[in-house]
Amino acid sequence: MKTKAMALALLLSLMGCTESSEETKSEVKKEMEKAGEATADAYDSAKESAADSWDKTKDASSEAYEEGKEMASDAFDDGKELASDVYEDSKKMASDAYDATAKKAGEFKNAAAKKAYEACVKMKEQMGGDVSECDD
Repeated sequence: MKTKAMALALLLSLMGCTESSEETKSEVKKEMEKAGEATADAYDSAKESAADSWDKTKDASSEAYEEGKEMASDAFDDGKELASDVYEDSKKMASDAYDATAKKAGEFKNAAAKKAYEACVKMKEQMGGDVSECDD
């Protein structure tokens, strides 16, 4: 209402109608009311538009958040599955390496025993001892 009154006073002072007839004042008042209504309509329209924009932004943000959350969850699950696969593969590789090492250790042990037996036999033969003592 203040805006309407100020605009009316400004318009009257610009037109120099301080001593005008009632008809002119009435016409100016009607024009000011129309302008006030147009301003109020524009304000209401802008307010509705802003509210609609806010709702759209809020909905879009919510959708983006949910999609991001789902993508992060999927990535976590994929990573967890990959880590589990790597863990299982590593366990198998370690087991295979352990088995191969045990086999090689057995081969070394047998070769060492054979060399020790051969050395014992050679020593007994050279020194005239009993070769059967090397079987222990």
